[in-house]
Parts: sequence; C-alpha cells; structure tokens
Amino acid sequence: MSIVNRAIWYIESHHAEDITLENIAETVGVSRYHLTRAFAVATGYSVMRYLRARRLSIAAQALANGDIANILEVALEAGYNSDEAFTRA
Repeated sequence: MSIVNRAIWYIESHHAEDITLENIAETVGVSRYHLTRAFAVATGYSVMRYLRARRLSIAAQALANGDIANILEVALEAGYNSDEAFTRA
C-alpha cells in the first residue's frame, strides 16, 4: 500500500479524533515533508485540506440524513469551534 493510501486510510479511520500532520506522518512512517509532497502530487490537496474536506462532507451527510439535528453539535463533531465557522466552511 502506498504512503498516500495509508495516509487516507488513517484519516478515514480517525477523522473524528484530533489529528495532526505529525500523527499521520508517524503512522505512515515518513517525514511530514515527504508525506505533504507525495499527498499533494497524488491527490491535488494538502493533507490537512483533505482532512477538513472529509470532516465537512461527513458532517453534511449527517445533517442531510437527520442523524444530528443540532447544527452546533455537528460543527463540534466535525472539528469546528463554533456553528459560525462550520457554516462559513
């Protein structure tokens, strides 16, 4: 499995946790610099931008499905500090 695939697997498995670039790089077994470059080449996104986009899409899906009715709760679970920041995103 490539380092990018391993990084995506880690993000998908731990998206609800506090994840840093360092966590992902350690899990994948490469430096932050190498991970950042390889991920951008393979996906066209930075690692952290990909993580934010996944969290946002998961939160949007939860809202659409009616799984969570309170937008503040969705925002906090998606890693945003307020419903305003979530709404802007």
